[in-house]
Amino acid sequence: MMPRWVSRTAGVACLSALGAVLLVAILWNSYTTYVANLVLINAIAALGLIVLTGVAGQLSLATAGLMAVGAYACAILMGRYGVPFVVAVPVSSGLTAVVGGLLTLPALRLGGLHLAIVTLASGVIIVQVIGKAGPFTGGMSGLTVDTPTILGFAFDTEPRRLCGLGLVFFAVATVTWNIRRLKPGRALLGLRQREDMAQMLGVDTRAYKALAFAYSSFLAGLAGALYAGAKSYISVDDFTIWNSIYFYVMISVGGATSVLGGVVGALFVTALPEVLRGLDEAAQAVFGVILVLVIVFLPNGVVPPLKDLWYARIVRPPGTDR
Repeated sequence: MMPRWVSRTAGVACLSALGAVLLVAILWNSYTTYVANLVLINAIAALGLIVLTGVAGQLSLATAGLMAVGAYACAILMGRYGVPFVVAVPVSSGLTAVVGGLLTLPALRLGGLHLAIVTLASGVIIVQVIGKAGPFTGGMSGLTVDTPTILGFAFDTEPRRLCGLGLVFFAVATVTWNIRRLKPGRALLGLRQREDMAQMLGVDTRAYKALAFAYSSFLAGLAGALYAGAKSYISVDDFTIWNSIYFYVMISVGGATSVLGGVVGALFVTALPEVLRGLDEAAQAVFGVILVLVIVFLPNGVVPPLKDLWYARIVRPPGTDR
């Protein structure tokens, strides 16, 4: 295990690099800032899976459905009830956490592939219910979202949205980082490694499973609410089963056991297809080939070997005292 100060150094480097990317995107053009917005939104949802899957060892394929709950709740609260954006976002996220908490029930009895199938079905049901509730949600036609405004300041341009999302992401990443390193994180790690042993040591496995699902669902709802705020229109087509799978691709590519892994994975899955868009029909094939190569040659994700290299070559280079 690396010393704590090494992890902090890596964290500072991660946030500094992220800040640099945001600055470049702001100074570039509206399209790149729009893509950067999507990267941050997806990274927030991916961080929830880092805690749920990478730390606690629980599978869930309902992320897209939970994002839909947060997005539609935020849009309806703002558009129909005049709730301010700064209030609608946490309320929508909390509602999503409650909905996601219901997924804890099958998690207490199931595991592995069976749990993945149940959560996948739950996500599909959520999206279908939203699509059928036409008078309230706009149905399959979708829903128009009001421009987010905080204290009279309208987030009506991509750079403004990016700055706001950057602050939210910083807060989420900090909380997630601390959860992994404090007592809840150690208890969740015990669930993934040896649940029976964790029970023998007095860990309330039911409570910690509920905590993991609730936190992951809260972040999915937060990502959904921010997604609604970043777009002027949402529909059920934005939250398909493929979106849930993409989030698992994100943590698989970046690394499922670190906050930085979620960020790198979100950047890879969100930005790379945009970079390859100029290849037209070959874009998806090239993306698939790159994805396969990454998973085959870096099965634990991109971040773990980079951390090892950082530690071996920069922090503790050969020939120094250990």
